[in-house]
Formats: sequence, structure tokens, C-alpha cells
Amino acid sequence: MVFNGSAVLITGASRGIGKATAQEFLAGGARVAINGRTEASVAQAIKELGGHERLEGAPGDVATAAGCEAVVGAAVEKLGGLDVLVNNAGVFTQTLMAETDEDLWDSLIDINVKGTYFCSRAALSALDNSGGAIVNVASEAGLNGYAGITAYCTSKGAVVNLTRSMALELAPTVRVNCVCPGVIDTDMARIGFADLSKEAEFYPLKRIGTATEVAKGILYLASPDAGFITGAALAIDGGATAGH
Repeated sequence: MVFNGSAVLITGASRGIGKATAQEFLAGGARVAINGRTEASVAQAIKELGGHERLEGAPGDVATAAGCEAVVGAAVEKLGGLDVLVNNAGVFTQTLMAETDEDLWDSLIDINVKGTYFCSRAALSALDNSGGAIVNVASEAGLNGYAGITAYCTSKGAVVNLTRSMALELAPTVRVNCVCPGVIDTDMARIGFADLSKEAEFYPLKRIGTATEVAKGILYLASPDAGFITGAALAIDGGATAGH
């Protein structure tokens, strides 16, 4: 897909789905601002992406409203505007309710939900000027409930419904959609799951997904090809939600 000259900010782009998405936008001709929590992680990601002249760094913690405003502000200034915001930054944990304390709960909600909300709010003026698009990264676990990850399901379910509400509020100027990946072969999944081969058995397609497959879904929703799509939750989950 062609994004020649488009200005794109991707949060949580120093690894996994975010970095794969940055690679795909670069291939499409976009100028991309890379967000990660630290300057070092952003610098490393830019290096791994080839140190391209169309890459900019926008490090910062999106778990606070002030952090979101700083990250978006830096990206808009460096890129000279904004056409696409990808709210990808997120955390995952497998923790039973009985073992979930307030700090863990707050971490999941702050990064997964607050970050999505306040990065979007900070980007509204720039996106309104460009008639741009927001793509949120939710999860299959935002569409289905699962035992043992209740707090995570809560946070990603919030992202799905936030996407719908934002789509209605920001139409007709800004389109808002989300992707809902299943288990994807990333560092976060390898840390979060003891055996990814066992996870593959859960899916009708009998494998887990790749970061590039999710990235291509994100690019589609951000592109003019999806110009009549807003408020959608695109499951990229090997069929896991098909029977629910």
C-alpha cells in the first residue's frame, strides 16, 4: 500500500507488532515516528530499521496523559503534522484475579487504555487537519473472555469499545478502527506463554500469527482503501473468535 509522504506515529514501536508496522509503513513511503519508553530502545529500533532518513524518534512513556501529550507533540513537530496514529503500546500478563494487585491492574489499564485514549486526544488537532486515521491495537482477548487473564481482557475490551465510541465522535473527519490479534510470535508472547506451540493448537488454522500479518491489517485500515470503514474491530486471530 502506498503512503508516500504520509506522517505516521506508532506507539510501542521498538519491537514486535509496532516495529513490523513501522517497517511496512516505511516500505509504503511514509515518514514514521518511532515511540518506545526510552531513548535507547527507540535508537536501537531505528538502527534495526536501517536508520532510514524517513524515521524519527519520539521516546516517552504513554502510561500518563502528560507522557502521551509529550510523545504526540514531539512526533507532530518532527513530522510536520500527522496523518496516521497507531496506538500499539501495550502490556500483557497471565495473572489470576486472586493474584492481581492494584499496581498490576493500574499498569494494564494505564498503558493499554489510558495510553490509547490520551495519545488519540493529543493527536486530534493534527488528525483533524489532515483528515487522518487512528488504528488501535486491541486483542482477540478484547472480543472473548478468558480465565487467567481477566485484567488483560478488561483492558483490551475497553480498547475495542473505545474504538467504536471514538469512531462515532470523530466522524466524518477522522476514521478510527482497531485490530484484534490472537497470539502473535513476538517477544511479548514468548515471555507471556510457556510454550507457543501449545498455543497454536487453540487456533483453527493451527498456528500463531506473525507480526507482519498484523502490520498489514493495520496498514489496510489506515489506507484510503478502507475509506468507508470506521468503528470496526478486525480480528487477526486464526479463526479463534469465529465461533463466538
